[in-house]
Amino acid sequence: MDSYDILLVILSVALLVSILVWISVGILLVKVLKKVKTASDTAQQAAENVEAFTSQLKTVGRATAVGSIIKQVTKAFKGAKK
Repeated sequence: MDSYDILLVILSVALLVSILVWISVGILLVKVLKKVKTASDTAQQAAENVEAFTSQLKTVGRATAVGSIIKQVTKAFKGAKK
């Protein structure tokens, strides 16, 4: 065997190993990206739930404020009748 043949074998093996490593890296990257997408969807859903909850709290707060005003008005009228 000539030195060029040995060099060709070494480079071919190195190329094969490199290709296998990059394929495995690509597969792992796809798996990680899928998990990130799932986590992102879950976070978005949680944010939407928090937004809906705060909207409900605003509605409850307004109802409480209206109830407080009505209570004060009725208390004022009851006090005026005495």
